[in-house]
Amino acid sequence: MSQCDEQDALLHGTKFMLGQTLRDRYHIIGQLKSGGFGETYLAEDKDLPGNPLCVVKQLKPKDADPSVLQTARRLFDREAQVLYRLGSHDRIPQLFAHFEENQEFYLVQEFIDGEDLSVEFAKFTSGEGCLTEADAIALLQDVLETLVFVHQQNVIHRDIKPSNLIRRRVDGKLILIDFGAVKEINTLIANPQGQTSCTILVGSPGYMPNEQQGGKPRFNSDIYGLGITAIQGLTGILPDQLHEDPQTGEFIWRQSAQVSARLAAILDRMVRSHFRDRYQSASEVLNDLRSLQNFTVAPTKYFVLSKLRQQKFFQPSPLLLVLITFVVTLGLSQLLQSTPKDELSFPVAVNTPTPTPAVPEAVELFNQGNTLVELRRYDEAIALIDKVLQLQPNYPQAWVKRGEALLELQKNDEALKAFDEALKLKLDYAPAWYGRAKVLDKLQRNEETLAALNKALEIQPEDATAWYSQGTVLERLQRYEEALESFNRAVQIKPDDALAWYQRGAVLNKLQRYDDALISLGEAVQKKPAYAEAWTQKGEVLGELQKYEEALASLDKALQLDPNSPYAWGERGHMLGHLKRYDEALAALDKAVGIKQDYAEAWYNRGMVLEQMRRYEEAIGAFDRAAQIKPDYSQAWYRRGAVLEKMRKYDEAIAAYDKAIQIWPANKEAIENRKRLLGKSKR
Repeated sequence: MSQCDEQDALLHGTKFMLGQTLRDRYHIIGQLKSGGFGETYLAEDKDLPGNPLCVVKQLKPKDADPSVLQTARRLFDREAQVLYRLGSHDRIPQLFAHFEENQEFYLVQEFIDGEDLSVEFAKFTSGEGCLTEADAIALLQDVLETLVFVHQQNVIHRDIKPSNLIRRRVDGKLILIDFGAVKEINTLIANPQGQTSCTILVGSPGYMPNEQQGGKPRFNSDIYGLGITAIQGLTGILPDQLHEDPQTGEFIWRQSAQVSARLAAILDRMVRSHFRDRYQSASEVLNDLRSLQNFTVAPTKYFVLSKLRQQKFFQPSPLLLVLITFVVTLGLSQLLQSTPKDELSFPVAVNTPTPTPAVPEAVELFNQGNTLVELRRYDEAIALIDKVLQLQPNYPQAWVKRGEALLELQKNDEALKAFDEALKLKLDYAPAWYGRAKVLDKLQRNEETLAALNKALEIQPEDATAWYSQGTVLERLQRYEEALESFNRAVQIKPDDALAWYQRGAVLNKLQRYDDALISLGEAVQKKPAYAEAWTQKGEVLGELQKYEEALASLDKALQLDPNSPYAWGERGHMLGHLKRYDEALAALDKAVGIKQDYAEAWYNRGMVLEQMRRYEEAIGAFDRAAQIKPDYSQAWYRRGAVLEKMRKYDEAIAAYDKAIQIWPANKEAIENRKRLLGKSKR
């Protein structure tokens, strides 16, 4: 069919639908949208008083093959159920009905009276202003609040863009429309082997991140689309016209927007090209935005002056120049009171003044240096920040940023000096204390690390990240009860932090509070379903509760997410050993030690399985390997003795028990076995 024929068919289809009534109820009165994923019509509901308006979406597979239609029906019913569930949210249109007619599929949804953002944004691309920072924050918060709900339902929208966000006329709220999965129906075809497949990726070019283009969308693929949308609103630049850094592939857009460094840092993280570098949840972005709102926003570019300079014919009066100077100086001063990207969780104490008046050139260079840090170009960042400090030595934010860059370059001593310089200028500056803690942690100076974190928390007690960091140090020091208190505070402040829930579960596991640990790890995987380490830890806890089949299911989930996790393979082998599936257990443990050769626990469990299989020489070899890796492994020596006893090598067995007791004098099993063997030898 030619392009002209296709257009004629489309027009014919549209004309055919106009004036038609579906199911003797939904009377089509106009077309709202047409595209590759189907048609959208405006209709009247004839069954309800007043004939209220509704939206009818028509979906039709490209292929009439019976197998395609069968797949389409199954997909349609499944996605309709999802849409019914999502429609309970105030900012997602309700689904009123779904049905099939003449091998075409229809959704009937709530009509939203309003205008989509693509209409607003079209004015920006034609030069009629852009979103203000406050507008952009409101946009982000509106949509993120909806995405939190959507992702909790285990749904990915897959097509976040301006035209899928309608500003509801009655209250100005943004309504999220056109969920992507149901659109797959229109892309279904059958291949020559009779298998059904999708022919087109669901999503829109420019708003789709790399993983979605590769057919593997994630929850934070939606965050990427929203970030691009906000950047478009702030700059007036379409996504395909944004410049990229040739070295990193990340977008360069800040110079085109009037936006604070804080919000810019949030947006940069939302649109990172690799999903691992992006925010992992909508809640995480919301938390940073809420932190941002505690500060006065100052622009990173001085548009007042730059626009006056561009208008060469304009001659400002002396009074106006004074006013401009006052406004710019005030803005710069406020900017110095703000902290860059990595410090969003650590606001500056509002009572502490900036030590010296702001130097405009220093602020400008600082912003550039901050961007270079975000782009991981640390040497260049340090060179710029050094220029900043030449212009204005009393600039604590610059010292902290210098410390962060040096820390990334593993120049720990220099980094520590930089954070200390910041603290000389501003003793109640939480980011400097936190930076100091990070360096001391790398240097394994645990008590000093804790002292620095305590200082940071005195200044900013609601900082979830600092509580989490404190918990990890306390856990390392085996101060588990204190660590638990820290993780409790972290999840109270930031309930959606999967990492904190995971660490809390790990500590509870070490405290042998297995039921509580299971609850905590359940929270972790609910908030971050693709969290392999949490699934592994959950499997370990289920094993402690002797729920071995459930443990295996959890470990299999972990291995789906990370097939090369030695710990998941090791725990899987351990559980299979408990189930007496020894050949499978041995295969899993071999996989574990193949990936991580110094995995002492896996070698120990391998020895246990070989012992059960009566392969005693191999079992001793495995226990020896475990003890070689971990010389204080009392149980490895104990099991070595037990196997030697089974082999009737009593003197060697006694020597192994002696070693086990020497390492751990309270090893009751080794003590009893040794005593029994000595009794035998006397007889």
